Amino acid sequence: MKEFFFEHAEIIENKSISREIFSMKIRMGDLKNARAGQFVMVYLEKGEMLLPRPISICDIDSNTLEIVYQVVGKGTKVMSEMLPGQCLKILGPLGNGFKIETGQRVALVGGGIGVPPLFLLAKTLVANGMKVNAYLGFRTAPILAERFQTVAENVFIATEDGSVGHRGFITEILQSSNEKYDEIFACGPLPLLRALAEFSQATEIPCQVCMEERMACGLGTCVGCVVRVGESYVRICTEGPVFSANEVNWNE
Repeated sequence: MKEFFFEHAEIIENKSISREIFSMKIRMGDLKNARAGQFVMVYLEKGEMLLPRPISICDIDSNTLEIVYQVVGKGTKVMSEMLPGQCLKILGPLGNGFKIETGQRVALVGGGIGVPPLFLLAKTLVANGMKVNAYLGFRTAPILAERFQTVAENVFIATEDGSVGHRGFITEILQSSNEKYDEIFACGPLPLLRALAEFSQATEIPCQVCMEERMACGLGTCVGCVVRVGESYVRICTEGPVFSANEVNWNE
């Protein structure tokens, strides 16, 4: 049986790191079993905001969990206004994380708010002796790029408006690269993951994708976050959120 924590956790830090993007650090219990690619459910327990918010784990340090989230509605707006010392009800870590081997040269490809969960992955990969290049794509201002530079050999940036790095999509940099990779790890919006699945198939480079989806429970009970993998529909929150790109049916 998987271990997870369900507790009222204290906020240590909650700060803006870019427009409408916040980093929150939370003091929790023992996090030794948490893995890159997993997520937590954040409960606000305020009036109409009863449903929790699923947010990927960005980093872990001892008993401190960091999540990076975007303000997109009432719930995340309330989160952005919370102060150190206040508590949140947290369920997690949940889901299946990335499968990690050793001694490989890999590419991490993230888009937008899909970039944060790749930071813990980058740290974990490097700790396992792997060589990592990070490809980070954004509409405009990048986030966490400086932190990726502390662990990755190279960090490539693309912005759709051309404000930083390559003007265009991050996949364009990856596709034009002469680097040879043993595997690709990715997280981001569906068009990015679909493009990487096609790239993976064309190049025969294995690719793991961490999928984003609305979730109501995070435990598989509501069956509201399904994706077709192979011949079956599976729940992203429990069977995922990480899947092999070539197993996902990208046309449904």
